[in-house]
Amino acid sequence: MTYYVISGDGQRYGPADLATLNQWAKEGRLLPNQMVEDEASGIRIAATAVAGLVFPQQQTYQAPPAAGQPYQQYHAYPRSSGIGYGGQKDINKAWIFGVVGLFCCGIVFGILGIQAAKRAEDAGHPGATAPKILNIVVLILWGLGIVLRAASFR
Repeated sequence: MTYYVISGDGQRYGPADLATLNQWAKEGRLLPNQMVEDEASGIRIAATAVAGLVFPQQQTYQAPPAAGQPYQQYHAYPRSSGIGYGGQKDINKAWIFGVVGLFCCGIVFGILGIQAAKRAEDAGHPGATAPKILNIVVLILWGLGIVLRAASFR
């Protein structure tokens, strides 16, 4: 399950899985009295009600950053593979490369599209397979076209 962390000003950060929430709690970035929202249902509960979420026994005081150094917000944390929909921009690029490749320079755009789909897949995006297949089909079609054109000159 994944959750959004609700900040004091009502903004949502995440979604984050249990391991990430535990890391945030360990670092003091998620407090027991904060609310979290279940990504699937949208239900908000106190962070202490999340099964498996462990808060340190003793919170140590962390001084605020020195003047001129900003706080690191939740959304600034790197997302680990398989969480949420990381890689959306790469998915969009893969689809665009595939469609453009059908009409123009399929060898180049097909390769670029496969690479973009692979990056999205590595980021954990669940929709990376379809654009990857499209770009493979583009490469095959353009390859066949080149072979057929070469054969027609003999």
